[in-house]
Amino acid sequence: MFLTLVAVLLGCVENNLVSPGSYEAQYNPPDLGMETQVDNITQVTVPAVDVLWVIDNSGSMSEEQSNLRDNFDDFMRYFTDSGLDYHVGVVSTDMDDRNESGQLIQDDSKRDRYIDTSYNGQDAVNSFKERANLGIRGSSNECGRDAAFAALTEPLVNGVNKGFYRDDAVLSIIVISDERDWSRDVSRQEFANWMTALKPEDDMTWFSAIVGPNGGCSSRNGNAEEGTDYLRLVETIGGISYSICEEDWSSVLEELGMQAAGLKREFFLSRGPVEETIEVVVTTDGDDYKKKDNEWVYDPA
Repeated sequence: MFLTLVAVLLGCVENNLVSPGSYEAQYNPPDLGMETQVDNITQVTVPAVDVLWVIDNSGSMSEEQSNLRDNFDDFMRYFTDSGLDYHVGVVSTDMDDRNESGQLIQDDSKRDRYIDTSYNGQDAVNSFKERANLGIRGSSNECGRDAAFAALTEPLVNGVNKGFYRDDAVLSIIVISDERDWSRDVSRQEFANWMTALKPEDDMTWFSAIVGPNGGCSSRNGNAEEGTDYLRLVETIGGISYSICEEDWSSVLEELGMQAAGLKREFFLSRGPVEETIEVVVTTDGDDYKKKDNEWVYDPA
């Protein structure tokens, strides 16, 4: 995929100096003309990615689980038929049930512990929707941090979860919860240190959270407590945070899909533009699509 950025460049303006006695002199600005700059940027994906979804299955999460399932296509379209080597797994926040406690959830077929490239596009989406339909009978002590840590460490990483985590793949952990993190086995700082040390590059680990924002929030589905620890991990490790009280999740799932797939979301221009002349064109499989003004943001900094 190619991104084309077109803009008129900023010109240098000459100042015509007039002495006090030159009364007949007239201002004669130079004809700068219009110079167009085209920047072509190639979007490059990472070779492999492991995505772990940590989903709250306590009593207040029915609508939120449904929202995730209904919009999951927006996430998954960046993986299926992309050539990317991906693993997608699901765990619950329940660390009291010994049958969960960081174990990857299977779909109804009990075929695999995680979704990978052996699934076609629609089968991958359907399988995730079954895995994410966790119900609301999980522990009221939601331990998202502990569940993620348990899923990716011994004994599970080489036990029932064997094959999901790969040392050379980008790791993206995404938590969905309407409560604070009640984790008790691993502190927030310990978790951050562990996760950032897993990979040789900073951009190989991401932690994102669809949780209660600062101060909490309310929606027609109920109230959500501020997900303080989750939000701090997003800031420390790097990722995307989004309010669980928002009704439309399509945009954030698309953004999470882009990030997890290794697609860049920020591009730098080679020269300073006249902002109102910028055009952004995306070329995919030979087809050009001019993005609307509300689909991109220019940051002068």
